[in-house]
Amino acid sequence: MKKFAKWLLLSGLLAMILTGCGTNEEVKEETNGTTPIENVEQEEQNTEDQAEENVDPVKEEVTEDETIRNDEQNLQYEFNGEQKEATAKLTQSDNQNFSLYVLPEYVLTAEEPHKDVLYYTENEQSFMRIELLPADANWDTVIETAKAQLESVNAEVKTIDAPDDDFFQETTALETAKDMDVVTALLIKNEKQPIKLTIFTKSDSDNKDAYIQMAKTISTIE
Repeated sequence: MKKFAKWLLLSGLLAMILTGCGTNEEVKEETNGTTPIENVEQEEQNTEDQAEENVDPVKEEVTEDETIRNDEQNLQYEFNGEQKEATAKLTQSDNQNFSLYVLPEYVLTAEEPHKDVLYYTENEQSFMRIELLPADANWDTVIETAKAQLESVNAEVKTIDAPDDDFFQETTALETAKDMDVVTALLIKNEKQPIKLTIFTKSDSDNKDAYIQMAKTISTIE
């Protein structure tokens, strides 16, 4: 009888311990308010949110817009047979939809609608006329018009090699000279934006390459 009573006492104590453990687990589950699977999903979501917050906005800007140009660019060019280098400044035309890098001692200005002039401040008779042509321009007419303009300087107009650069692909290059004046026409047949460049230089002050190097930096604005 004593053994049976002792057994009942032990059974009761064990039942109370088990009941207490179950109660603690129920309290924990109620406190968390979520199942273990929901906890994992919540932690993954928090990790993704944190990753999005850590994205560098500057890097995103560079990726989305890679057409941003620096304010300055070093240009190498030839002047009277001498190699030179200078820092050119990015300049926006207020007359046509383009920008380019302009070397010191040169100025970009509007000449008339659809025509800009980039001139040499040391000698304003030296300049380059820049014309953005219509995309549907008749190319035979463009060439004939340019040739007629050069013939007004000298009837002898010759075809020359275009500058060796990707910018001048499919370019017709014409040139004539009279006394000290040299006139060069570069007709750039670009499907997206055809361009006509007319360069006026002096034989005793040859800065044609400076104009060509600046012209290579022309970028149209859509």
